[in-house]
Amino acid sequence: MLFMKRIIASLSIITIVLLMSAGATRAYFSDTASVTGNTFSTGTLEIRVNGEPTVLGAVFDPAVPGTEYTSPVYGMQNYGPPWFGGPSNLTANTLLLNVANPSDTTSDLWNGLMVRIEVGRSSGVTWYNIYEGFLKDISDLDLFNGHWTELIPGSTQDMRYTVWVEEDGDQSELMGESLIWDFVIEGRTN
Repeated sequence: MLFMKRIIASLSIITIVLLMSAGATRAYFSDTASVTGNTFSTGTLEIRVNGEPTVLGAVFDPAVPGTEYTSPVYGMQNYGPPWFGGPSNLTANTLLLNVANPSDTTSDLWNGLMVRIEVGRSSGVTWYNIYEGFLKDISDLDLFNGHWTELIPGSTQDMRYTVWVEEDGDQSELMGESLIWDFVIEGRTN
């Protein structure tokens, strides 16, 4: 029995020594590589009119019913290289026109003022009529309107508009009325 205990003790010692030597003699090589400086930056879309964030609109005074009045040409720019010094580096895939800040939405003039919106490119060689109706009904008017799909950085799309009040008999109720409004052009990347 003593002999058996010595054999078991010897085997245990041999096993422990083998396990320790296996752990102590295991060797390996290693090396590392890195992916550094990860950066996520968003682009910039800047839409301007005639090179400015805001320009003064047209003044039609004194207007009479039945006469059409046409604005100057406004260049809507995606304000970036190569033609402009601005920061825009994203393409506008949507260009919308809205009426904002009307001075009086209860007046006969607001309810009767007609407008025609025309757009063009290449210095307005060809004009496309994209809207004709009441000014008050303009909401998210697509200024590409199937003629274009984008406004890339450094490019321009022209717009002009014509306003009038239809001649419809005695419109003395419109005399002396005035209406002020803004056109807001929104460029979107979608």
